[in-house]
Amino acid sequence: MNEKPELLAPAGTWDSFVAAVENGADAVYLGAKALGARAFAGNFTLEEIGEAVDYAHLRGVKVFVTVNTLVKDMQMKKAADMLCFLSECGADAVIVQDIGLLHLAKDIVPDLPIHASTQMTVHNSEGVLFLEELGVKRVVLAREMSIDEIRQVRQKTNVELETFIHGALCISYSGQCLLSSVIGGRSGNRGQCAQPCRKSYELLGYEGAVSTEGPYLLSPRDLNSTDVLPKLIEAGVSSFKIEGRMKRPEYVAGVVGIYRTLIDRYFDDPESYFVSPDESLVLEQLFNREFTDAYLKGSSIGMMSREQPYSRGLVAGSVMGYNEEDRRIIAKLSAKLELGDGIGLEGMEGAGENITQMAMDGEQVTSAQAGDVVEISFGRELPEGSMIFRTMDRALMDSLKRTFTSSKPVRKVPVNIKADVVAGSSIALEMEDGDGNHVSVLSDYVVEVAQKRPTDKEQIDKQLLKLGNSVFEASSIDVNITGEVFIPIKQLNDVRNNAVSLLGAARMEKWHRSEHGKCVLPDVPCEEKSSEKPLLVVSVDTLKRLNAAIEGGADVLYVGGEFFRGRKYIDLEEAVTICKDNGRRVYVNSSRIVSEDDMGAVRELFGMAKKLEVDGVVVSNYGTYHLAMGLGLPVVADSPMNVFNVRSYAAMKKLGAASVVLSPEMSIAQVEEVAECGPVECIVHGRQDVMVSRYCMLGDLFGKKDGCIKVCEEEDFELVDEMGYYFPLLVDSDCRMHVLNSRELCMLENMDIILRAGVAAIRIEARTMDVDLVKKVTHRYRGVLDGKKAGRCKDITDGYTAGHYLRGVV
Repeated sequence: MNEKPELLAPAGTWDSFVAAVENGADAVYLGAKALGARAFAGNFTLEEIGEAVDYAHLRGVKVFVTVNTLVKDMQMKKAADMLCFLSECGADAVIVQDIGLLHLAKDIVPDLPIHASTQMTVHNSEGVLFLEELGVKRVVLAREMSIDEIRQVRQKTNVELETFIHGALCISYSGQCLLSSVIGGRSGNRGQCAQPCRKSYELLGYEGAVSTEGPYLLSPRDLNSTDVLPKLIEAGVSSFKIEGRMKRPEYVAGVVGIYRTLIDRYFDDPESYFVSPDESLVLEQLFNREFTDAYLKGSSIGMMSREQPYSRGLVAGSVMGYNEEDRRIIAKLSAKLELGDGIGLEGMEGAGENITQMAMDGEQVTSAQAGDVVEISFGRELPEGSMIFRTMDRALMDSLKRTFTSSKPVRKVPVNIKADVVAGSSIALEMEDGDGNHVSVLSDYVVEVAQKRPTDKEQIDKQLLKLGNSVFEASSIDVNITGEVFIPIKQLNDVRNNAVSLLGAARMEKWHRSEHGKCVLPDVPCEEKSSEKPLLVVSVDTLKRLNAAIEGGADVLYVGGEFFRGRKYIDLEEAVTICKDNGRRVYVNSSRIVSEDDMGAVRELFGMAKKLEVDGVVVSNYGTYHLAMGLGLPVVADSPMNVFNVRSYAAMKKLGAASVVLSPEMSIAQVEEVAECGPVECIVHGRQDVMVSRYCMLGDLFGKKDGCIKVCEEEDFELVDEMGYYFPLLVDSDCRMHVLNSRELCMLENMDIILRAGVAAIRIEARTMDVDLVKKVTHRYRGVLDGKKAGRCKDITDGYTAGHYLRGVV
């Protein structure tokens, strides 16, 4: 049988942390006030993290701390100090996204285990192997992976694998979403996501607006893996992660408690695993946008919550009418309701209220059952037939709250107690837990010879077993008495309390690591800057665009990448020949996302690239990076790898990257700082991917029972947001959906600051550009590099943006 997976729970506040521990979590992940990917959770000060680590270790629970954002250079010293503190206080691991921070942690806190965040977009075995070779202890896999893919990765790798089992889903691959940052400057990669995916959108095709069930076209349902939990266990997952650092503590308590029960139930009797209706109802009541396990089963059909992007609770009845005089809705119930419960109405976000008055047959009642007709105080009249949802079950919430507010711990640590009691000697008490911690205590009190009524074994047992509000409970007790003795109750209590205190301290202190002294940032190895003119790079996917870019004056061509539906695959051999005949450098581009099953095709692509003697390959994830390096190919680490600071740049160069493309979320000041460390490439023109998703909206909306009808090959589609901005929507050959920015990036008018920053190459992303514009745009940038006047962006594009170069991100 597989080992029992760790149950990993979220904590955004101290109450949530206690709720997780007391309801059966094996480990808890939490974030500091800065540098965590959920900046809007309550989060913890460093002092509170230290207290949490001790609290958890006392109870046999691990604590992982999220430092899983991209880190600005000016924040790196603060990040280093945090890493040193986390190591010293005994944190069990640090969760990171930034490859530079990962290398820093390995340098300054080598004893602190590292977990690779899902923000690193690791979704194939090559990516896991890459991180394994760097010494990462655990990889948090992309949420988009199926159980079969997880199983394949497990069979090819040795590090721990973690996967999400419950909670909110992102529509985009984590680490690859720029939508929040391009709309309002709040970067999801920096923990500041404004959740634009939960807003309403309209889908436009050739014939205008497409009719949909609801307007929330990018809002997924919540993940619920209770039905497939056995398959995940059998796939070899090491840790089951619950999402929810921004959820209330009652949510954490309830979800953790149910998954604790389900995991234990499976290991007690795998063949009889089940999920009870009551357990399912509790999960629905706590929070749901409806549930899905779609990705785990290898499909994304039916995973969206298009009608509403918020928790809907459980159906509790329907509206029959309205009592205008008393301002009450008249409702027939289909579920129990009580005073204090929260109710919401169908399709009315923010319309929820707590029940303060409820009447039946003219009499005030405190509760009503399914089938009853009741009048409920409500501030507005509602259409007859409207569904009523119970958004909050007061009795359930109260019972869950008691699990983390009681002064008496729910979670206990078993201990063995042994005492030797000899007249004329101190009481010798030993206490030992199941983790190898052992304490021996001698009382200050010297045991007296009994003069009248001796203290018997039953009395001694009774006092030593009174572990009260401590975390300990006795699993055995062995008291040996020599002679007739007398011991006051106070003396037994004192020696017991002393042992409890010492054992508790031992359980906490064993995890503390030695101090690192002054936490000094090591120097970053940098290269000498080149004084040569920046190269002009153009990324293309067809021979027509290739020829146009060459005619426009491109120095370097990136050929290939994702092929979008409705376009022909480029003839790679012919493309390479054209580039070489024209004296241009040529690199073979590869897809941003490459599933486990598709890695073989990429291996063949890279093999062909090597045979054609191209200048190198362009990669966008750690899996294809690892594959290319293993084949001995020069590698360009592309922008989706999120190189965001000097240390991440230096890390990629140390790992063998021939060239590095900087993150599009960097300001020009940040670019300049990294460019001081070596040659860098920046994207200066083109439509940027702001989302890439395994979910295909078009296949879901237009698909038939017998499969997808491939409307993406016949017409173009756009998403329109609430502000009237249009976001082009493309589908690649692997049926992944790409959402492009509403404005084209254009730095033509700002090339002076790009050139002053000292970049080694600028890039035009032309794969989504009309062929007739490729030559024109390339020619304009060529002119700037050759010293000519820049010209205006409006001459080469309809709508444009300077991206983050002039503003950066929060």
